[in-house]
Amino acid sequence: MAVKVDLSAITRPAVLSAIEEFDELGQEEFLRRRGYAEARNFRLVYRGRFYDSKAIAGVAHGYATGYFCDSSEFSGGLATVSDCLTELGFVVDHGGKHARGGLLWDLETTQVFKMGGRSAAYKFVVLLWAVERADTYPGLVHFSEVRKELAELLVPFSVAKSAPNPADPWVALRGSSWWALEVPDGIDAAEAGHQVLSALAVREDLRAGLSESARYRLREATWRDEATEVLQRRIAELSSPTRAHELVKRLG
Repeated sequence: MAVKVDLSAITRPAVLSAIEEFDELGQEEFLRRRGYAEARNFRLVYRGRFYDSKAIAGVAHGYATGYFCDSSEFSGGLATVSDCLTELGFVVDHGGKHARGGLLWDLETTQVFKMGGRSAAYKFVVLLWAVERADTYPGLVHFSEVRKELAELLVPFSVAKSAPNPADPWVALRGSSWWALEVPDGIDAAEAGHQVLSALAVREDLRAGLSESARYRLREATWRDEATEVLQRRIAELSSPTRAHELVKRLG
């Protein structure tokens, strides 16, 4: 018979202790030692990094009460764990019933442009710009209005000899849950191809920007902070921490 775990006994310091243990051991060893499986949808996000939420909650329960439970001992579902962690001031990222994750996890799994063995941070630079400019541009914006600023921001992250074309990430992000791109009537964005859409972005001055779902979540300060942290980390990983830091400074 499963022991009823008292999630209300979990404290924020206990969660932070569980996170510290996770960081010290690494995900694989942490889950093995504590008897948990890798999260498929619900993930705790802290300082821009992802943690298996149920495992963190179980280990945090141990730090708070002295009783370290395994995954079979939770009387509530993952939504209950999510509520517990959220009430303690943490962000838990999750998607729909059959999703592998939510908006934040989408950033972790976003495919990027590669050249000569180097991966480009272009998409994440544009997304970080969009997040920081969300109040300035509350809706979709014409490419011509922001082309110069984006071009300047992208230059330090070039993976080719020539400077990045800001129209490329402008349209390449169309497959992301974070992005919305308007295309002219008669154009199928899914079939048009990147080069066609990139040319259209300039010629037709296509509007694009953060999706409604992303804008909705960004209204919450804690979630917005974590989204910014994830983007900064992804940029640092694909370029360098110094370049990521300089970008943040430029964005104000």
